[in-house]
Amino acid sequence: MLKKKKRRTVTFLKMANTLTVLVIILAAVTAQIGETALFRRVLFAFHMPMFFLFCGLSPMKRRDEGKMGWLNFLRQMALFFVIPYILWALIYSNFSYRHLIWVLYGSWQALDRAQTLTILWFLPCLFVARVLVEGILSLVSRLPIGKRLGALVFAVISLAIGVLLPEIGSLGYPWCLNIAFTATGFMLLGYSIRDVIEKIAKKPAIVFGLFVVSAAGFIAGTLIRGEKLEMVLMRSGDYGNLFWFFLNALSGCLMVLSLSALLSRPWKKEESVINEHEEAGINRVTIGIFVIHMPLLQQVILPLMRLLPFTIPPGVMFVVGLVLTRIISGWIIKVSARYVPQLFGIYPSELLLLRDSSDAAKAEG
Repeated sequence: MLKKKKRRTVTFLKMANTLTVLVIILAAVTAQIGETALFRRVLFAFHMPMFFLFCGLSPMKRRDEGKMGWLNFLRQMALFFVIPYILWALIYSNFSYRHLIWVLYGSWQALDRAQTLTILWFLPCLFVARVLVEGILSLVSRLPIGKRLGALVFAVISLAIGVLLPEIGSLGYPWCLNIAFTATGFMLLGYSIRDVIEKIAKKPAIVFGLFVVSAAGFIAGTLIRGEKLEMVLMRSGDYGNLFWFFLNALSGCLMVLSLSALLSRPWKKEESVINEHEEAGINRVTIGIFVIHMPLLQQVILPLMRLLPFTIPPGVMFVVGLVLTRIISGWIIKVSARYVPQLFGIYPSELLLLRDSSDAAKAEG
């Protein structure tokens, strides 16, 4: 008899990752319906904070203790974030030394001047944020208040620095330094609430209550405000009214996390809610969605669909466009990762480790 295939378990992290990526894709697609559309402003109110918080919530590659610990960690982060950033920026840009200088400056404004893919700002931003997070976690481990509480305290400090740093010039801060502090704050916030999620996610009544409260708070801070809702652009450090920014960002994040728990139903499983060995956060697929999926959808698929000799309702067009883009970009990402893995921060030595772990997983299955 043939063995039945094991059903893939929809874990909390997988569901949270799926919802976060979906919100980010929708936020990118809404550029087609106008920069100031209410739906777009609602998505922008929390989509990047949610992305950074999820990065902190997910298992992170930590620095090895020892003499070469920091040097090796910086090398790993540079290989994973900086090299793919430069490669993709040059791929999308018409090469010139002037454009190269803008790319190396690393801000969203500089990428715009380089005439390349501006969404790439998140890679240098994440590089700086990961270094800051690692430094802070190394520091709080020596404090008597505990790692989670210490991370929460520094999350508040980092968020304050990020949103209060004054604007400088027309190019912004190099390597998105100001936004990196804000990203660090949300990442530390995600890290600090892991234990809380482990306890609460197993109690469906409390999770449902949190979803209702957070959804109500988010709707009050976005939809009900209507035209008063500012457009939040983290890429340039434009947060609008700080009270509403944090209310919408935190309630939106809590709404997504509680919905993820409701859909993945961790109370029916014996294992931990957050598996430290589960691949989540920034990986090949996530980077591929940013650098291939979204540009393909915005610049190729949707414009081509508008050239069809018959009219397609906008909602249907977006859904069909998302499906087509997912299929096409999936193949492009797979082929690119196979033949040019460096584009996704993967290198030959890591490929061997991935292959060995894949073989081991197949043997266990």
